[in-house]
Amino acid sequence: MSDDQAVGDLAGAMEHIRALPNVNGKVGIFGTCSGGRHAYLAACLNSKFDAVVDCWGGRIVMTPDQLTDKFPVSPLEYTRELACPILGLFGEEDSSPTPEQVNLHEEELKMHGKNYEFHRYPNAGHGFFYYDRPNYRQSQAVDGWQKIFAFLEKHLA
Repeated sequence: MSDDQAVGDLAGAMEHIRALPNVNGKVGIFGTCSGGRHAYLAACLNSKFDAVVDCWGGRIVMTPDQLTDKFPVSPLEYTRELACPILGLFGEEDSSPTPEQVNLHEEELKMHGKNYEFHRYPNAGHGFFYYDRPNYRQSQAVDGWQKIFAFLEKHLA
């Protein structure tokens, strides 16, 4: 699936959720790993999202040699379009995104004056929320979930 297809599907889901009778009108988007990347892209390319949570989304920062016909632009290039607050959770031992890539992402958010909150967890790698995998880190995951719930309560209530 290309980025365009994924973003279109996510925008359609957002419109459907917003139209439900028991929704307060606010919709956030959340993703882990490639889902974090797609959540970021969707929030940058559709100003109707009210909040985005990116948990260790890889390939937001891409080098020119990583670009392809299906992925012609680094999502970082769309940062100036981001219209909602973003929460990012990252493991300091991750290789995608690396701590250096998270730093570049944060610099871009700062440069464009975006409302963001990034948290980096020591002794945690990729997927540290996944309790059924070796990368699970209980204390980091519990803290991360607390931050997610507080962020969503603040921006979607």
